[in-house]
Formats: sequence, C-alpha cells, structure tokens
Amino acid sequence: MTTDTVNENADAVENAEMQSLVSMLNKLQDATTVLRPGQQSPIDLPQMCVVGSQSSGKSSVLENIVGRSFLPRGSGIVTRRPLVLMMLQTQGAAEYAEFSHLPGKHFTTDAAIRAEIEADTERECGANKGLHPKPINLRFYSARVPNLTLIDLPG
Repeated sequence: MTTDTVNENADAVENAEMQSLVSMLNKLQDATTVLRPGQQSPIDLPQMCVVGSQSSGKSSVLENIVGRSFLPRGSGIVTRRPLVLMMLQTQGAAEYAEFSHLPGKHFTTDAAIRAEIEADTERECGANKGLHPKPINLRFYSARVPNLTLIDLPG
C-alpha cells in the first residue's frame, strides 16, 4: 500500500465518521424539538448561527450557502422568528423542504417555502412587526448541500 492510498482510506473513514456524527446531531435536534416545543433545547448542539444588525444581510448569507432564494425579503424587520434550517444531503436529484409543523408535506419551490415561512410567522407573531422566540424548523433536502444546521436570527 502506498502512502497516498493510506491517506485516501483515512480520509474516507474520517468523512464517513463525520457524516455519521452530523446525522446523529440532526436526530438529536429533532428529538429535542419534539420533546420541548417552543423551549430551549436541554442539549447544546453544534450549529452555525448568522448574527448582525437589522437588514445587514444575514438571510442572504444563508441563502448563498444553500444556493436557493426562499427566505422572506423586505424592508424593516423581516425575520421575526428564529429559523432553524437543517440542510440534509440526499442522493436523489429532487430538492424539497419540509417544515416540522407540517410533517410529510414537501415544498419544492422557493415561493412556496417563503410563503409558508411568512404564514407561520404571522400565525405566531400576528400581523404586527413583533418578534417571537419560537423557532421555525425547516429541513432542506438536496444533493447539492452539506449536512449542516444553520440558524437565521431576527435583527
């Protein structure tokens, strides 16, 4: 065995272990959401969180990572609830999103995902521009994304 072959095998094992870890963390995220809806998770899980002042482009950063444009846009405070975006890499060509409050319902267009984010925000926050701490949990399935959880916070 050459050194290159050993290094490639070690990289493959490390990648498989990382994918297994990410999968386990995603399952823990789901479990803590179900066990304590609307409350802070009793387990700290690694996540990427984008922070910044109002209208500074936090949602745009997340959209660039995902490669889709489904987050609400506008002037003033648009993100009024935390959005927990769990990206899950799949083998198929189909891309779709699924909200934890609508299990089994697949959203395939950016407009449909955006409309549900806006509708669920309004259900919790009302028509005013108030903020609410209850997160929107969204899973996005695609062959083009890494297994990663991102959080978009209100400004």
